[in-house]
This record gives sequence, structure tokens and C-alpha cells, in this order.
Amino acid sequence: PSPFLARGRAPDAVFRIEIRKARKRLEGLRKDSVEAKLAGKIFIVEIRMNAQPRFLRSGISYLKEFKEEFSAWNPLIVTPYIGPGGRMLCRKEGVSYIDTLGNVGIFLKNVFILKESKESLKTERRELKSLFSPKSTRIIRILLENNSKIWLLKNLAHTAKISLGQTYNVIRKLIDEEYLKRTEKGIKLTKPSELLEQWSNVYKVTQMNKMESFYLSENVYRRLIKRIADIAEKGNYSYAFTLFTGASFIAPYVRTPHVHLYLLGNIEEFTEKTNLKPVTSGGNVHLILPYDEGVFNPIQIIEGVKIVGNIQLYLDLVNYPARGKEQAEVLREKVIRF
Repeated sequence: PSPFLARGRAPDAVFRIEIRKARKRLEGLRKDSVEAKLAGKIFIVEIRMNAQPRFLRSGISYLKEFKEEFSAWNPLIVTPYIGPGGRMLCRKEGVSYIDTLGNVGIFLKNVFILKESKESLKTERRELKSLFSPKSTRIIRILLENNSKIWLLKNLAHTAKISLGQTYNVIRKLIDEEYLKRTEKGIKLTKPSELLEQWSNVYKVTQMNKMESFYLSENVYRRLIKRIADIAEKGNYSYAFTLFTGASFIAPYVRTPHVHLYLLGNIEEFTEKTNLKPVTSGGNVHLILPYDEGVFNPIQIIEGVKIVGNIQLYLDLVNYPARGKEQAEVLREKVIRF
């Protein structure tokens, strides 16, 4: 038994595997072929049922200790599924991996094999949807908007307006994926850029929310916005401008005659008060019924009107057609800055 097993970081199982090939099979193979290069290689194989980055890091450290003791042994992680974060971590550390869905990364001195399975994309999609469920995004949005802040769990739950138990479950997932870490003072976001990228991979404003289009005659863009905002304020509607309308107040880049805003309340009553005319095409005012009330937390008040927070604004823009990505990148570079 290895002395390292006593250190409390033991994996589910460890094997030593030597790859041997019959001489006849090696004859005729090119010396630089993968099959020829793997012949005779010795792997120290660690079986891990959980390959989330937080748990995987200790497994990598465990294998690298073996490598220091036995230089000819090549570390290899074998697991049912290893996600994008785990694959990136293994590659960075020079530790090979194989999972049962067909993801393969072999990183040896003279051998480099990298394969990402199409089958695993379905699993990754499910995991991302779970991580970015409506309740979870209330927490994630607050964390990203305050990316340098250290939080106590109860304060974060209060700010995000969800229960302490729900907050704990979301935080645990984020820690397992190494987006967060615990410090002596509280919880701190460690990878805001990566977390925002992952969220933007599964979020599209047109798919997540219901959008209704209308027409309102007004030649001056800012006056059109102010008119809508005034009626929303007087009627105590929850509202916030987004997409290019919101960006025009914060980081203007793309000009458009369209007005987009999130709105909660009696839509029929609101359209009557504002004299909005429903249209099937050619509308200039677009009301977005939000998938979750979290889109209003936080909001910004600029020139007397309410705008969604910068993170929500970026998410709405980045996958939106008609130059949405360009506007999103300007916002990220000039305002978000990570």
C-alpha cells in the first residue's frame, strides 16, 4: 500500500497499468504514431466518482506525489464524467483523464491526445441549466454585480431575496466548481469572468422571457423612453429598461429606434395608459415579461429612469441579434471590466 493513502485524500481506487503491445502489432507502425508512443507506458490510474474541480484538485495533487516518487509513472484520472472545468484543470496540471462519455486527454512527454465527446454536451447542458436555474441566478447575479465583496451567507440570502437554505445549496455548487471560495471573513467570488461566460452560454433573452411588441408614435427617442418610464412609475409597475435602450444610458455604441423594457404588472392596463398599439411586426416598443423577478435586482436609476444591472444588461445583449454582441463587449470592456 502507498504511504500516501494515510493522508486522508485517498481516491475511490488506484491502479497501476502498463500498456504492452505484441511485437507483431508494433511492426509496420510509424514510430511517431500514438499507438507506438503509448506502448510500454506506465500509468498510475486514480478512479474518481466525483470529478468536480474542488474534489479533482486533491486527486491531482495525490497523483503528482506518486509521480515525484516514481518518475516513470504517468498520472491518469478515470471518472464517469469530467466537465469543462475539470478538463481544463487536468490539462493545466499535465494530468491525463478519461471519462465514460468519451472525453479523453492524454498529456505525456511525446504524446498529446485531446478528444471532447459530443455525448457529454448533453450532460454539460443539463448541469449548466441546474446551476443557472431561476433561483440560482438571483444569487449569481448579486455575486457578479459585487464581484470583489466578501459575503456572509445570511447577508447574501437577504440581498438576493431567497431563503437561507436555497442560498446554501447554490453556494455549495459554486464552491464545488471553484467559482467561489470560503475565507475567514466569508464567501468570495474567485472566477467572475468564467462564471459570466458560463451563464451567457445558456441564456438568451428571447428564449428565457416572453416578449410582446407594440408601436407608439414619438420621434424623439429619449422622450419616448421618458414617457414610458413616467407611466410605469405612476402605476407602480416593476420595470427596467434593457438591451440597447439600457446600454444607451451606460455605454452607448449601437443606435436603434427600439425600446426594450422588462415589465411586471397588468400589461393590458399598461398598454392602454401608454397608448401602445399591438403589432405583429414593425413595433418600436417591446415589453419583456421576465422569467424571474431577479432581473430587477439590482437596478440602476439614470436620468430618472430605471435600467437593469450591468450583468443582466450584458446577458440580454450578448446573444441578441442585430449587433447585440458588439454592444455587450463594449459594456463589458468599459463598465463591467472582467
